[in-house]
Amino acid sequence: MRRISPIPEDVVIDMDGSAPADASDLRMLVDELKDVLAAERPGERDMLSSMRDVARALGEHGGHAAKDLGPKLRLGVFVDTANVSDRDPDEPIRIDFGRLLAEVTNDRRLIHARAYCPIYADFTGRREHQRSVAPVHNKGYDIVTKPIKVFADGTRKADLDIVLVMDVIRRLPTMDVVALVSGDGDYVPMVDYLREHGLRVEVYSFGDAISEDLRVAADDWVNLSAATSLHVGSNGSARSAARSSKRARAAAA
Repeated sequence: MRRISPIPEDVVIDMDGSAPADASDLRMLVDELKDVLAAERPGERDMLSSMRDVARALGEHGGHAAKDLGPKLRLGVFVDTANVSDRDPDEPIRIDFGRLLAEVTNDRRLIHARAYCPIYADFTGRREHQRSVAPVHNKGYDIVTKPIKVFADGTRKADLDIVLVMDVIRRLPTMDVVALVSGDGDYVPMVDYLREHGLRVEVYSFGDAISEDLRVAADDWVNLSAATSLHVGSNGSARSAARSSKRARAAAA
């Protein structure tokens, strides 16, 4: 380390431009200060090298790092199982609800996954063996059930759509995206309400069982009939190519 001469205590600066007798000492001190400031400090070279390495790494991977550090959208998935499970016997398509949940979640943060299943109160077997429960049992969903009411004229009703709507509305502050697995047009008012409050709404249903009003109301619609990777019996290796956005529909119109 270089030794610097102390600053003379009797230095006088002449403001009219004339230098005192010891001005040479001041100039010498200034020159020494310049040399010290210009000299490389111990460890400085290693520090600069490390900073260059970090900057280079950020330049190569900056795009991925920014994506990873960003907050993931909070997702709620709500399945009207009767609407997507009670298919015509001549329609062989059945959905693997485990794959569906993974497909819908993608790179988002799953907050709620709930499946609404009407059940028969007089069923003697285990709940998971009921027709509406079996497809979603042990597939990552919280299962909500309600007994089916059978009226004198033979009609049956469980009103689980009302339960679903109330659950979604109560959970609204905890979500950024709602995925509704149903094609029932009765959900249009709920979809409108969610979108008015800034949530994105996606609808997943079969192409032959989607209300046109619901499809138009949603931000996005996925045709489960075309999502062959989600069908029971498929290998599930290919990602679904069935997503049909409003922009695409508008372009085709």
